[in-house]
Amino acid sequence: MSRPQPAPFDYNDSIFRHGTEGQGLNYSVLREEYDDVHPFVADKLMLEGQTPVLDMGCGPAKLGTLLDHRAIPWVGLDMSPNRLSLGHGSRVLGDAECLPFSDESFGAVAALYMLYHFEDPLAPMREALRVLCPGGLFICCAPAANDDPELAPYLPPKPPETFDSDLAPGLLSQLFEDIQVQRWEMPLYRLPDREALWHYLVSRQTSPEAAERAAAQIRFPLWLTKRGATVWGRKPR
Repeated sequence: MSRPQPAPFDYNDSIFRHGTEGQGLNYSVLREEYDDVHPFVADKLMLEGQTPVLDMGCGPAKLGTLLDHRAIPWVGLDMSPNRLSLGHGSRVLGDAECLPFSDESFGAVAALYMLYHFEDPLAPMREALRVLCPGGLFICCAPAANDDPELAPYLPPKPPETFDSDLAPGLLSQLFEDIQVQRWEMPLYRLPDREALWHYLVSRQTSPEAAERAAAQIRFPLWLTKRGATVWGRKPR
């Protein structure tokens, strides 16, 4: 079995693996305001009432915008100046493996679609634990290793990543307590034609050549099943 690998950082590309960028991400069957986990996470943080919130890997402040709407104070951190320039609010350029914040300075930490970028996902999680107040909430999310099962027969196998929704509960339990998992599995993308699939695949770091080969073999429209989970736990008191 291949050794798990961190997903490459794609900060300098025009198309990103997750988020709203890229034509390949325009085929969700959900309304725009519910097209990802961010509204669920924002509501969870509002109900918890543990503030301020640190958004690790905040990018263009998708979560931050929703927190603003709920009057929740937050700070964003990202290692990409380009990504930070797309957002708003209180944001800091920095590395999640060495957070520029003092101990016990946040009521909650969010790490959405970013822990698979690290060779050791526990490194940023330990930093999150350090800056959380006792009893504070850590919340993360990631796709499953078998996301998009309809595409598996047409694409070359990828090495396992260092973090996914199946690994998340076990990793969080090494640092946090009261681990809870909210899984998703449903057909969420309808791709009408070859061009749509090509953009979808390239936005997820499939090579253009492999995307073209896959698109030539598939009948359309194609519905894709999205699998993954949001996982959270608490810093021990």
